[in-house]
Amino acid sequence: MAYVKAVAKTGAVPLLLPTCTPPSMWPEMLKKVNALILSGGGDPDARLYGSEADPRQGYVQPDRDSMELYLARYSLRHKLPLLGICRGAQIMAIAQGGTLYQDITDIAAVQHMQKAPRNYPIHQVRVLKNTLLYQITGRKSFRVNSFHHQAVKNVGKGMRVSAVAADGIIEAIELPHHPFALGVQWHPEWLLNQRHAFSLFKAMVKAASTC
Repeated sequence: MAYVKAVAKTGAVPLLLPTCTPPSMWPEMLKKVNALILSGGGDPDARLYGSEADPRQGYVQPDRDSMELYLARYSLRHKLPLLGICRGAQIMAIAQGGTLYQDITDIAAVQHMQKAPRNYPIHQVRVLKNTLLYQITGRKSFRVNSFHHQAVKNVGKGMRVSAVAADGIIEAIELPHHPFALGVQWHPEWLLNQRHAFSLFKAMVKAASTC
């Protein structure tokens, strides 16, 4: 699994938290970790942000939604380092009261569901200055891979945008005044040969070691 390899490459120990565990075990699971990654996957259910499911919404996993929302809210409130990837970034926004575009086909002007290998950067993102993402990467822009038909619409309370695509689609969000709370719409676990991608995992592990 690409996520496991990415974490292991930093020297940290990867642990997988299964979604089949009952809610009563979630607090105990959190005691075993120093940081969290919310990975990519299917669409969050639109009801989580007060909407009806659009016909273009994909397959939803209610048990996963419930667990990941709990993990995200806990991490954001208790300063546990958190990296959200693709769906994970969307869950972070929802956790703070944000909303999603259920399908960006009609507003996208770049290829967000790429027709290329997973490790191929298909489009560019622009990084906003004075953000954690800029601090970590030191880059005003770079190219990323892309596998999503949904995207963050409103970032939620206290969150801010840290990167956008050329068509204005939000590509990264973060929570200021948190040791490390960053969500990216791309998949850095498949771009480890790119310095900007691996630096995200290294920064998360560094934050975990100091919290």
